[in-house]
Amino acid sequence: MGSLKWYNMTDILFPPFLTIALTGTPGTGKTEVSKQLESEGYRILHITEFIRRYNIPSERDDERDCDVVDMDALEEAVFEYQQQIRREFNQKVFLENLKLEDLHKSPEFLPVLLVESHLAHYLCDLSVVLRTHPNTLKERLNERGYSDKKIMENILAESIDVVLCDCFDYCRRIYEINTTEMDIEKTAGCLKELIHALYDDEFNIYSALMEKMNVTAESIAVRTFSGCFPISDVLDTLEDDGAVVYEDGDDDVGDYMEEKNPILMKYVPGQNDWSELVD
Repeated sequence: MGSLKWYNMTDILFPPFLTIALTGTPGTGKTEVSKQLESEGYRILHITEFIRRYNIPSERDDERDCDVVDMDALEEAVFEYQQQIRREFNQKVFLENLKLEDLHKSPEFLPVLLVESHLAHYLCDLSVVLRTHPNTLKERLNERGYSDKKIMENILAESIDVVLCDCFDYCRRIYEINTTEMDIEKTAGCLKELIHALYDDEFNIYSALMEKMNVTAESIAVRTFSGCFPISDVLDTLEDDGAVVYEDGDDDVGDYMEEKNPILMKYVPGQNDWSELVD
């Protein structure tokens, strides 16, 4: 393959840069697994550390023994951080003349940011949910010194799929990994496999859409004396191909998520082939 193609209309967005949530009930292994990947060079954003570093407003809930974060402020700060990371990566692509096959050679070349937190799925539209059997979760939380009340609250949340149900309100794709019988190394291996496959899948979709957009734009521009084209014509053509187009004044994308059922995939060791993700 040659060097990455920089599309005329999307220089700042190409190659696509994914932000993926690593979420789940406390005790399912998010922090340990993300730190394992971080030690190997993957881009990880730990929300708990991020909140402290950027002084995101929060209030202490003594009754529930937890902090309640200002989600609007957090979302805005995370978005700005995402854009910073995206710009830095795009500059690396340009300066180092990266090729398509280079993206998977090293974590630093993979255009992915993994956001780790039980709040991460509120900030991303792709989520990986770590799950653990309640009995095992109880043992892990006991080892952490959680109070009996907090342990029971988290066990109940895991039993009735609280985090997973939240994901269906905020995410277009959800991937579930059961960590009950898996150690950190094996869980990290599954997660890496999934991340790389997800990027390939998103890259193919994005590339096809951008190609269509450029061809459409050029075709319309040829028919105008000014050499310009009405963006509405481009969007209409993309919608004909099944793309979802949001316009100013549209409601939150959550409305779309309710209409289009999000995709859920469960990881089964030895059976899943992440390289063939299908809608």
